[in-house]
Amino acid sequence: SDLEEWTLEQVLHRSLMRRCQRTYEKRDELIARLEAQFEEGKAEIWDSYRRSVAAMNESEDMPQSTAESDPATDENANPSQETASAATSKLSGMEVAEEKKVRRKVSSGYIRVEIITGPYNGNTYDLKPKIRGPCFIGRSSGKKFRERGISLPDDPEVSTSHGKFEVKKKKFYFTDTGSTNGSIYEGKDLEPNEPLELKDGMVIKVGVSMLRITLAMNNE
Repeated sequence: SDLEEWTLEQVLHRSLMRRCQRTYEKRDELIARLEAQFEEGKAEIWDSYRRSVAAMNESEDMPQSTAESDPATDENANPSQETASAATSKLSGMEVAEEKKVRRKVSSGYIRVEIITGPYNGNTYDLKPKIRGPCFIGRSSGKKFRERGISLPDDPEVSTSHGKFEVKKKKFYFTDTGSTNGSIYEGKDLEPNEPLELKDGMVIKVGVSMLRITLAMNNE
């Protein structure tokens, strides 16, 4: 037969062509199915759009109500809710006022720092740290050191920003803010960024300067 005379290459080629033909047929069938689904979906979308437009037109033709709700005659008004809201607002205002009052009392205290050794021996500074406004000490001559803190530009062992004095819960603290030469209290180096609660008469060494602490706190 003719098939027996074909070479292997011809047989493989014919088999490949048949497979391609079946693939093309399946492709065309799938495309036709997708096109049909697309047309159905498009028709549904247009139908939904037309219904939406019709509903909008009907709502525009309906008379609009101009009556406004009168709190005095509204049956759904809830006096207890209004009273609770007013009470909450009043309470919040009282809490804010009390917090401000406490802050004023705390801020009215101060730390007196007397330098008893070093190039600034005899100098006295009255520091008034605030709740979120510490007073800084360092070699810097910046405004926050000169006006609200302690500036020691002639102390060679003091860092530019050496430490800070702050107030927390009606107590004063000193914190070494990571200075190069550290700060010393009772012969021991203070841990950087670990607040030390201040007491009357304490002496803290910063650079070559010894700081004697005197506290004045309004505890009313």
